[in-house]
Amino acid sequence: MAIYKIIVTGSFNSGKTEFIKCVSEIDPITTDKPVTESGLKEIKNFTTVAIDFGIITIDKDIIIHIYATPGQQRFKFIYDILEKNALAIIVLGDITSEESVSNMYKYYREFMKIKRLPAVFALTKKDLPNSIEDETIKSLLSNKPQEIPLIKISNKNKEEVKQAILLALEQLIEED
Repeated sequence: MAIYKIIVTGSFNSGKTEFIKCVSEIDPITTDKPVTESGLKEIKNFTTVAIDFGIITIDKDIIIHIYATPGQQRFKFIYDILEKNALAIIVLGDITSEESVSNMYKYYREFMKIKRLPAVFALTKKDLPNSIEDETIKSLLSNKPQEIPLIKISNKNKEEVKQAILLALEQLIEED
């Protein structure tokens, strides 16, 4: 049996914890603590301060460990630790927030400084009202490399979350 690692990253409130909760076969390990930064408290009450962790079985021989990063930049020191032995990265952006979408490339670039990994960009919360228009998304992500898939998902829909994971794994197969 082989165990592999995928990293899920993105800005504050992009849905990383929910992504893991949705797909994990175990009760996910989360590190949520009350939000202390002014300006962020109004958005949500809790935030990840270390990592979130979940497991998904692809088949009897392949198990994926999924690690989600904290979204606040003050915790980015953990990136070096997480990237060790990682196979791919999934960058999340909240489709209702221009700031979150525009920050996707920044999170991608932070990991690429450490190690070149296959990536997927997933716009979350597609089930919520007030989604950003496609043309605006295209403009906000104009620096995204063309080969990186961009998908829209609900991070509460297990099949759509699995689709993001499988897209990351498919890129590994293509590289071989």
